[in-house]
Amino acid sequence: MKNVLIIGASNGLGAHLATRFAKEGCAVVGTGRRPAEDVSAEGLADYVRLDLADPDAPGRLMEHLNGRSPDLVVHNAVSYGPLGNSDLTLEELEALFRVNSLVPYRLLQDLLFAVPEERFCSCVVVNSDAIYSANRQSGAYAASKAALRVLTTALADACTTRNASVSTLLLGPLADPRKTAELRKVAARRGVAEKEIVRAFLRKSSPSYVIDSLIDFESCFRSVQYLAGLGRSANGMLCKLDGGSSGSLI
Repeated sequence: MKNVLIIGASNGLGAHLATRFAKEGCAVVGTGRRPAEDVSAEGLADYVRLDLADPDAPGRLMEHLNGRSPDLVVHNAVSYGPLGNSDLTLEELEALFRVNSLVPYRLLQDLLFAVPEERFCSCVVVNSDAIYSANRQSGAYAASKAALRVLTTALADACTTRNASVSTLLLGPLADPRKTAELRKVAARRGVAEKEIVRAFLRKSSPSYVIDSLIDFESCFRSVQYLAGLGRSANGMLCKLDGGSSGSLI
């Protein structure tokens, strides 16, 4: 049985990944900011309430694991910062970068280097196509995810001589339940088919998208499975499931 650690497993995509790996027979440990009673993931073998805004989070998780080495680590935790506020204070910017890039880098490094050399460990870092575009509203978030991308590359380089791989799953617009519910309400209010509203939403989000529907969670799960199944060949790999938003030559 594989041991899987999902960082950011309390709801949304992370909860789906945790549930699906548990159904595949894996022993899944999940982390998240929510209390255990509010976690939507099913079949977890263990859950750790962990806030990556806490600089001590890496140490607390390592202490909780107590030597239990994962075969697969999926980093999915994310912060979008204060909603509707484009002029973040220095403290808010520092908190955003801490959660989205700095603490994950330290935490993943600690996890990978704690795995015994005779065991292989795959690490898949979930990132966002926001790194390819930024405006006043999204700039700080995009920069924090771009920093994560660079630090993930550094982790992959550190694993060159280790029995491990570090890869990135780059995602575009996801079919998050809250997002789909909002789009469904808009469609009902306008009296048009939901798929038409989704197409309009995608065109407005990015003129480079070549999809007409949101990316479903199951496709993300299969992509993580694929990356983990490649073994050491996945080290440094970037898998794009982003709707074509980065498909230009630039």
